[in-house]
Amino acid sequence: MLRTFDIIMIAAMLVAATVTYTIKYDAEKQIAVIAKLKRQIDSEKDTITLLRADWALMTQPGRLQSLVGVYEKELNLQPIEAEQLVLGVHEIPERPVDDIQKIISGSDELLASGVLEKDAITTGSVKKSGARH
Repeated sequence: MLRTFDIIMIAAMLVAATVTYTIKYDAEKQIAVIAKLKRQIDSEKDTITLLRADWALMTQPGRLQSLVGVYEKELNLQPIEAEQLVLGVHEIPERPVDDIQKIISGSDELLASGVLEKDAITTGSVKKSGARH
């Protein structure tokens, strides 16, 4: 004779088993997805390494020089002269001033005015000159 309480407990156990199975199955699916993504990432890293090696081979100066010799008529290349790059030193733009240089250049004025000499923070680690115990 099954009581109502026993039937409720059996139903609760069946629901708990179903939920547990579903969670476990979903977790295994997610683990499989993660493993697949890791394999794809490793494959992409290998491809990048291969492409970098290929790029290094393709851009070797000796290879490029031989290609220039082979395709000289089609490319119509000529050696460049230094004057073609920059006509004079006056054409080179000045280096822009960054924030650090502004701070450093401003610190000379602060030191000269005496603002940086006095420190408003008092610590107990350094004794004032002339102080006695």
